[in-house]
Amino acid sequence: MMIRICLSLIALLFAAPLYAQEAAPNDFDAETILALKGLQLLDHRLNAIGYQLTEANAPYCTDKVPQTGMLLHAIDQYPDHEVARFALGLDGLVAVNAVAPDSPAADAGLAPGDDIVAINGTKVEAIPLDDPAIANELADYRRIAAVNNKLDEALSQGDVTLDILRGGQQTQVTVRSQPACPSRFQIKVSQDRGASADGNIVSVTSRMAEYFLTDDEFAAVVAHELAHNLLKHRERLDALGVNRSFFGQFGKSASRIKSAEIEADKLSVWLMANAGYDPQAAIRFWTRYGKEHGKGIFSASTHYRWKKRVGLFEEQIAKMATLTAVDGKYAPPLLTSAK
Repeated sequence: MMIRICLSLIALLFAAPLYAQEAAPNDFDAETILALKGLQLLDHRLNAIGYQLTEANAPYCTDKVPQTGMLLHAIDQYPDHEVARFALGLDGLVAVNAVAPDSPAADAGLAPGDDIVAINGTKVEAIPLDDPAIANELADYRRIAAVNNKLDEALSQGDVTLDILRGGQQTQVTVRSQPACPSRFQIKVSQDRGASADGNIVSVTSRMAEYFLTDDEFAAVVAHELAHNLLKHRERLDALGVNRSFFGQFGKSASRIKSAEIEADKLSVWLMANAGYDPQAAIRFWTRYGKEHGKGIFSASTHYRWKKRVGLFEEQIAKMATLTAVDGKYAPPLLTSAK
């Protein structure tokens, strides 16, 4: 696994634009630079997988939002601004971190390292950071939250014009507004292996992301968490007063959480298949993960043990096999029945 990550990291290092390839100053820590590059690689993978899942399954989502396939980041997010500027090619306040293949952002010609100067004529530095909508964000993440909100608002009205700075040259690009299933995706830096969904964002820890052998395995976990968001599980469980603390592992709360987990497992393989990922990867991943890490949150009382999860995946894949795909896709029962 480490060899594959290292080779990908080397490719990413040399894929940087020529104007961004320069020798690191002597006082920059090489390990920090590599860690930032490694994190960016994981961001690229998750961004591409998340976009593919949300775009491919758009016909079955009742709620839709514009998805560009573009992941932004802000200099404020990084403790050492100078090292981040060097390692990630960040010249301004906000820049493109990743662009999903075959997305509106890719079609517009955007690329990692492009600095975002303005959105529909509004300068990035003029976007207020005191908006009540981002009041709960950590101070270092308020700018990126404010810019993302501004971009979402603009895209909800139609195509968006971005002023970007690339290699010292400013230009304009138009990014089309393309409806897709709702959700954002993020890598959380952590030594724990885990993934979660809060109703709006799918989070995968960096250690978990490094564990996946293939993008199909990565997609299996992302699809499960995306399923939680699409099925509004957090909202539904909150309405039922479910306890998510230690005591939520028992009684009605545990039963209700487990039911949501079963639904997410069922829907996940349909989402994968529609997006072109191999649903059998869910079986391969959970078999390997279950044998190596059978204990922990993924085998708690609120989740099926791995063998039962594998059986559930097999059941859903067999159900898909009895259906005729329309334009290469299968209508997920859990989404179509909710309409």
